[in-house]
Amino acid sequence: MLISKLEIIKKIAEIPPLPQSVKDTIHYLKIGELQKAADSADSDIVLKQRISKIVNSAYFGFSEKVTNTRQMFSIMGLEMARGVLLSYMVTLLMPKEWKLFKDLDFEEFQSAFLNYSKDAIILELDEVTYKKYSDSIAIIPATICLVDDLLGEKFEQVQLLRESGGLDYGKILKRFTGMTLFELASIVAKKWELDKENVELVKLVECSSCFIKDRVKKIVGATLHLEFFYLVSKPQFFELNSFIEFNPEVLKIAIKNYHLHIQILIMILYLLHKKQHHLTEV
Repeated sequence: MLISKLEIIKKIAEIPPLPQSVKDTIHYLKIGELQKAADSADSDIVLKQRISKIVNSAYFGFSEKVTNTRQMFSIMGLEMARGVLLSYMVTLLMPKEWKLFKDLDFEEFQSAFLNYSKDAIILELDEVTYKKYSDSIAIIPATICLVDDLLGEKFEQVQLLRESGGLDYGKILKRFTGMTLFELASIVAKKWELDKENVELVKLVECSSCFIKDRVKKIVGATLHLEFFYLVSKPQFFELNSFIEFNPEVLKIAIKNYHLHIQILIMILYLLHKKQHHLTEV
């Protein structure tokens, strides 16, 4: 491994201390004081901009821009609002200049994953389950920032492996750290003191075998696996595609998200056809 676990932990430890405004906002959201939470967020221009960018993204579908912070929190709901703040904590690691994912609109990806995951889990199970695991959902996209920072420091080696070795980012991350994106995300989850169940769930999203005894965790893990794969199969997020190896088993577990299942199956058939066509040409 070219990047040790100690280096990763050190990198996470280098995250600057949270501004008081963020701590206060999280506190007020936990106790349901929306106005006080909004006032705290308004005192931090960067935080407010991040919240605004997520709420006003295409994934919320508003015809007019929402500028009132309390209204933003109301639109998102307390759980998603906390998730955005939790994600903000990790994105303090975001490099000043992206080295690997230069073309990625991170806020758009974050917003899409938070939004789609919420709807999918509520559809598969219920809102109570979504609330229980909302914190872990926020950690997953935020870990992309850490990956860019870690691999960005080995940029020349990464590019060499991609160009001459034919390795994708997912395999390079595994080779350099010994971990997948989701295993790395679980370390971040521990850093921010998520409860044990949320930390465990982050790793289950990889769903390498989907063999999970607990029925609810199995469905949540499979649903998030499906949502992540669905998103990174879109053209604007495709550079993140290699961080997950799609497991068809999830189609038998997250059975209520039929619209995604159909689109993904069509996409898989298309990719298989494209690959077969390429092999025939060769």
